[in-house]
Amino acid sequence: MRQAIALVPLGDDDVPDTAGALARVNGVTLLAHAVRRLVDSGCVDRIVIAGPHATPSGPDLGLDPDSAVSVLVTSGNADRIESARCALRRADPRPSDVVLIHDPVRPFTPPETIRAVVAAVRDGALVAVPVEPVTDTVKVLDASGDVLHTLDRDRLRRAQSPRGFSAALLDHADLSEVFLLTGAAASACPVPGHPHGMRVSTPYERTVAEAVFAQAGERDGDENRSGSRRSPHRAGA
Repeated sequence: MRQAIALVPLGDDDVPDTAGALARVNGVTLLAHAVRRLVDSGCVDRIVIAGPHATPSGPDLGLDPDSAVSVLVTSGNADRIESARCALRRADPRPSDVVLIHDPVRPFTPPETIRAVVAAVRDGALVAVPVEPVTDTVKVLDASGDVLHTLDRDRLRRAQSPRGFSAALLDHADLSEVFLLTGAAASACPVPGHPHGMRVSTPYERTVAEAVFAQAGERDGDENRSGSRRSPHRAGA
């Protein structure tokens, strides 16, 4: 059976309790929020977290130890692309598997979005990405900073996370291009994103997330989120 494997790469910018994916919203790290939603999707079989601060003794994800979803924490490198390479090697997917690369500072991506990405790859897409319409007016500037023209936003989309890939594609793709959805990953199949898939990387964005997800019922230590999920277990490197 084709497995769905989620890679969650961290880098030097992810500082415990301070910044990036290891900062906290409602008392829980962004990384833990992200992993919980991957588990809640019900379609992810394995999760591999890699980064310079991702040692087997941490981070604390607050997950149920009684498991059907394997959560592996392994060593990575200073930037997320290199950590993704480490996670991919550790995951060792089969060519038929689905591989998700999930940005941990998009921690509130809903489970239904994750399911849509996995389904698109299982249906034959080599690459799938959740997207949202662009609502701002986007201007193109020349080299001197003057406005040249306005882009047609009807044809623009904001890419979110996770990005889904056929494992066979990743066998020969450059992960630097994969991160940017260029090269072999340029022809991505779009699936509907969600406003909750927003990036949460600045103090202001964390304050907004605190307010939004407190209203939505997110609480520190809340283990009773709606929807079916398979209980995960953690494994060391």
